[in-house]
Amino acid sequence: MRALLAAIRCPKGDAERNLAAHLGLVAQARAESCELVLFPEMSLTGSADPAARPEWLIGLDHPAVAALAEATGETGVGACFGVAERSPDGTPYIAQVFAAAGRVAGVQRKRHLGEDEEAFTPATEPVGFDHAGARFGVAICAEAGFDGPFDAAAAGGARLVLFPAAPGLYGRRTDEASWQRGFAWWEGSALGDARRHARRRSLWIALAGQAGTTLDEDFPGLAALVGPDGQVTARLPDWRPGVLLADIPG
Repeated sequence: MRALLAAIRCPKGDAERNLAAHLGLVAQARAESCELVLFPEMSLTGSADPAARPEWLIGLDHPAVAALAEATGETGVGACFGVAERSPDGTPYIAQVFAAAGRVAGVQRKRHLGEDEEAFTPATEPVGFDHAGARFGVAICAEAGFDGPFDAAAAGGARLVLFPAAPGLYGRRTDEASWQRGFAWWEGSALGDARRHARRRSLWIALAGQAGTTLDEDFPGLAALVGPDGQVTARLPDWRPGVLLADIPG
């Protein structure tokens, strides 16, 4: 399966602007003969805190979700994208949505929350996905610090885990050196976890993280593909926004 891994900037609380960027990348993925595009954690809404800005959360019936799902039908490209979700009963979740063939095919809600995510509700159930002849699971950002999400994916028959992320950096990035320090931390953490799980469970792991400056938080980027032997087979070089084309064996 050929995939486009998108390490992009995701302005907070601006689903309309983020949707435009997502649609452009789905179109690019089609032009590049990709079957899948992976967006970062909370990519469509931007990273949100339900306690501080509950108005930034959206339901899965939001027009932006419907428009992105529709684009998958028009292009034939599956899209895995993130939202800060408000469920029908008002429960806040961090959710990664998978859409294909013009509809939402499934949702993996985050099971292990990270620091400063206490206002969200953790989910409990793993979800498996099938697309383009491949079965895959999803592990969202801080979940890479736990074995369970990867074990559940492997137990469900997946050979691929998608790893969307949005690790906000503490302190603003003001120059090249401060960006490099933040990126070095995330590079070591994310690729270290991905390589360990890949070797442990013989998985391919595809990573795409939020990149760049937002209203009140900065993100260290990075897109990469890790093979079952734990080797990084393709990656972006630094924290700057970019896309990575990756061929994932079946």
